[in-house]
Amino acid sequence: MKRLLTLLAALAGVSLLLASSGCCTSCEKPAGCTACCGQSAACPMAGASDAGWVTLFDGKDLSKWRNGRAPRAENKWSIEDGAMTNVAHGNDIATAERYQDFALSLEFKTVQGGNSGVYLRGRIELQVLDSFGKADVTKQDNGAIYDQFPPKVNASKPAGEWNLLEATIIGDEVTAKLNGKLIHDRQKISEVTGGALPGKVGAPGPLLLQGDHGKVWYRNIRIHPLAAPGASCPSK
Repeated sequence: MKRLLTLLAALAGVSLLLASSGCCTSCEKPAGCTACCGQSAACPMAGASDAGWVTLFDGKDLSKWRNGRAPRAENKWSIEDGAMTNVAHGNDIATAERYQDFALSLEFKTVQGGNSGVYLRGRIELQVLDSFGKADVTKQDNGAIYDQFPPKVNASKPAGEWNLLEATIIGDEVTAKLNGKLIHDRQKISEVTGGALPGKVGAPGPLLLQGDHGKVWYRNIRIHPLAAPGASCPSK
């Protein structure tokens, strides 16, 4: 009975995202464990607990970021009303730290016709685009894994409004939600997307935000590094 109660408590903490993403739900582990026994890592929810989440941008400073393509060059991003924003057609920006398997939560907004992107590991782009109102979305629209897989639904908000992006990358699989709607479900990635930093799909890399196209804003950026797939569960 004790083991059953432990399992139920653990599942309750991540039930919403696990249900939609197909993440392993059979591992008997304490709430907060980030690996399922012999399977894939669990998907933490940004609002469930602060445990394990690292703030990459708190609305006050850019000390964890640098020029994404030329780390020693000038970084033309600044802070505006608690959000980080670029000079239109400026530079990409990336974290100084590199990550491999992780969950990500951030908000973004663009100008009308805006174009940006969120590069997981610096190599797999989740497209950021003003796609509001489009009936049929393509693999170049908002939320797409750029030029490879279109989002399952168009969950975009109008230009000038904040969008919430939540994504998890584990091994070669990406799961993502846009504004609470599932747009990718354990999508397997076999090659990097256009504009990727050097390196293979599965190699650790920074979180990179595209800033060389049009004006864009990002805020509330948090990352949750995950244990490697197949890691053993901690003892109870």
